Amino acid sequence: MANLPYNVILDTLPATGSRLEVLFRQAGDGFLQVEYGREQRANLQDSFRIQVINELILSKNLLGLIETVPGIRTNLFHFDPEVLSVLQLIDTIKAAEESVKSIEDIVVESRLIHLPIAFEDSETKKAVAKYVKEVRPGAPNVINGYNLEYIAMCNGVTVEEIKKMLLGTDWYNSGGGFWPGGGFFWPMDPRCAIVVPKYNPPRTWTPEGTVGIGGPCVFTYTTPTGGGYQLFGRTIPTFQFSQKHPLFKDSPFLYRSADRIRFHEVTEQEILHIYEHVHDKTDYQYQIEEGQIPVKDYLEFYNSEEVQRGAREFQARQKEGTKQAPRL
Repeated sequence: MANLPYNVILDTLPATGSRLEVLFRQAGDGFLQVEYGREQRANLQDSFRIQVINELILSKNLLGLIETVPGIRTNLFHFDPEVLSVLQLIDTIKAAEESVKSIEDIVVESRLIHLPIAFEDSETKKAVAKYVKEVRPGAPNVINGYNLEYIAMCNGVTVEEIKKMLLGTDWYNSGGGFWPGGGFFWPMDPRCAIVVPKYNPPRTWTPEGTVGIGGPCVFTYTTPTGGGYQLFGRTIPTFQFSQKHPLFKDSPFLYRSADRIRFHEVTEQEILHIYEHVHDKTDYQYQIEEGQIPVKDYLEFYNSEEVQRGAREFQARQKEGTKQAPRL
């Protein structure tokens, strides 16, 4: 018995027409990770399904279930094993999975948050300058004192095209993580699927509200911290520890899983004005719309010939850009 290999996969569900194989992985005494498929992939339809299954599980108010952490293709269940057995939890998740017959039947509750952004603002430029001075002089991702030209180079496009892509799609939050209050935001339009390597090594300082991209994900920095995403601008507060502003009364975090953010460009002065009216005067009105993502409609958009042709053309430009961009 001592020589038998240790297997973290406790159970599985077979793949169906609209769902990958479901793996139930032991992740510690009080943690279970549910994962779609054995191969890494980033596909929003996996996240849409995870969000709906997650809501079904939470609606049951299982005694012993502490919290869940949904992601792009996984969900981590934190539970008290003295109250809720892992086998009981797996059976409950299986029943929820079997109740969702087709991905096209899913409708995801999803707020749309409109966020102003100032590109190439002075505060994030200070962070880049500090990095070059104190961490990596001559960093190849810093061109003319910033990261936007490197982002454009990696993707085979111009800086103006990068800005249009950032403004031209909604960014979907697959779940919180990395830093308190943060979210992992993915482009809903594949024609805007920018990809870029992270800083090497990371920065020691990043201002609150900084917006950057690492790999395929956009991130808005909730507090001053280190970080490794390539920077392109600054947005308004998305976290407030003091919870003084009415929006943060019930939670210091702005984002929820499955939220979408849509950027619109403003001046740096407008961003600074909003900071004052969020943290000091607390009278700024965030623009948030309740909404849904009917997955059938989204898939029709995503799979349309126009969108797929544009995505292929962009991917070809990315491939050439990657060859030209310096390695980090």
